[in-house]
Amino acid sequence: MRLALLEKAARESRLAHLLLFHGGSALHQREVALRLAQFLNCSYTTAEGPCQECAVCRKILSGNHPEVSWLKPLKTSIGIEQVLAWQEKLYLKHYEGNYKVSVVEQADLLTLPAANSLLKVIEEPPDRTIIILCAENAEAILPTIQSRAQLVYFPDLTEETWLRGLGEVNDQEASLAFRLSGKNQKLAEDILKHGVLLVQEWVGTIRTAIAERDFLKLFALFPIEKNQALLYLQVMAVQASYPFEFLAIGKAIDELRQQANPRLVIEVLALELFQRGGSRCD
Repeated sequence: MRLALLEKAARESRLAHLLLFHGGSALHQREVALRLAQFLNCSYTTAEGPCQECAVCRKILSGNHPEVSWLKPLKTSIGIEQVLAWQEKLYLKHYEGNYKVSVVEQADLLTLPAANSLLKVIEEPPDRTIIILCAENAEAILPTIQSRAQLVYFPDLTEETWLRGLGEVNDQEASLAFRLSGKNQKLAEDILKHGVLLVQEWVGTIRTAIAERDFLKLFALFPIEKNQALLYLQVMAVQASYPFEFLAIGKAIDELRQQANPRLVIEVLALELFQRGGSRCD
């Protein structure tokens, strides 16, 4: 579904109660979700769009509107406890505005119990409520949820467009983050938040250790938190040049997401790459 048609449906209050945003960048998805919330609730919507001036528009943009809510992962997943708490708020009576709009960011990180709990809400949605699921990959969403959603594909943005949407950032650092991410905008945003130099330093250290088959050099990589390890390994996966490297790193990422110990995962990965002739990601 094209974004122009999506806005037209919002303007005419004809949106599907469940939308699944996929592709593109999380930033772009978030901007469109906010704009739809404004379309549905703005006091003075025009043919050009929400007025951006009324109290409703300002509250939505500032994150203070009582009918517009966000559900985000805690660390590496969205658990059932989060979904149950979110569900209670969703079924409260309307306090202000025409529509409730609830955005689930990184919905591809829902655990299976959380996804099944979400499905119950989708099957019996509250009146005048729009649920927007945002995901990098629609295929990672439970098929029974996919089948009930209006899919909205976001094409990849150019680096120039992505940089414009970031606001006040160091353009040189942002461009470097974009290149490190392999033009994956969600990953580039995470790199930028974490620190481009930190990512470069860590990835450079593990590459050197693997290239030289020097296990002692791995000690400089620790201590490390799980979310940091996931970010670093995703950067390594993007830059992998050979199938065996990509598959080994992908396996390590899956193990981390299953709550494995990050140090153990990284050491096992390094040993596996030692045996396969060292890193060829350079």
